Amino acid sequence: MTQVNMMPVEVHFKPSGNYWIAACPSLDIVTQGESFTRANENMAEALLLFFESCLKRGTLETVLVQAGYSKIEVETFTETAKTYLAQPLQASEEECRV
Repeated sequence: MTQVNMMPVEVHFKPSGNYWIAACPSLDIVTQGESFTRANENMAEALLLFFESCLKRGTLETVLVQAGYSKIEVETFTETAKTYLAQPLQASEEECRV
């Protein structure tokens, strides 16, 4: 079974004119999209690039500690939990976790 490392990240969504703004205040990441779905996709991509960049530079742990996160041990998720976590977000949600 593949080990999955997960971390809750709070993301706020707010409509603004013809766009949706997506912000992750703890990591200081902001993006937008022409729809809620697109803003959510852009945020997921921005978070992935952020984490990849930190890993490549060897700064991930330092950055996360500075942002207020701490490392804990967790059990491996079951396939049911993985499926649940992969569900798309509903367009009516203005604040969610990705």
